[in-house]
Amino acid sequence: MPSSTFPYAQKLFSLKGKLGLAVYGLSALNSRSMYNHITELNAKLPEPDEQKDYLDAVRNSILDYFDKQIASECKKTGFNLALQPDDWFPFGFQLAGFTKDANGDPTARVYWIRMGKKSVAEPTNTTAFCTGDPSVVNLLWPGGQLTANVAAFSLQDAIDYARFLIRTTADYQRFSGKWQTVGGDIDIALITNRNGFQWIAQKPLYQILEKAT
Repeated sequence: MPSSTFPYAQKLFSLKGKLGLAVYGLSALNSRSMYNHITELNAKLPEPDEQKDYLDAVRNSILDYFDKQIASECKKTGFNLALQPDDWFPFGFQLAGFTKDANGDPTARVYWIRMGKKSVAEPTNTTAFCTGDPSVVNLLWPGGQLTANVAAFSLQDAIDYARFLIRTTADYQRFSGKWQTVGGDIDIALITNRNGFQWIAQKPLYQILEKAT
């Protein structure tokens, strides 16, 4: 299972119009694209329930679905999962959305989901978080310390900063001669507690596909 993807693949998804899911790593699993898998998974998810922790329920559904897909791929191909190290994660996700705190107030949360031999889902820093190829971000955030003044960002600043990080990574890969996994049109979405998931920029092809479903 080669841990790479194509820059023109769809890597950002809306789940039930409420949560955002970003994927990195494998472009296909079990002879199907990640777009195909996530579209199928999204259709099977329960509708959002304000009385339950929907984010955690979706996290569990993602882990269960893709663990089964990994097992099926290994069975078909003879790939021995037991021989891989425990930290073998050929693909993963960022799952973002809102949940309620102990007082019932909305709070933003992001899970870093890593799929592999022993899949894990961990809460992350919701201020700014990077997955995939972190080479450029590691230079901009030495020691993992965020250097941008995000506390002063407007929504437009946040959108522009996300685009800047992705575009700079894509250009770095291009000019360094690395295998290009970042590039093409950049997808950006905004998630708010009031309005859920809203597209800011989306690849034209996938706009057409979404309208057709």
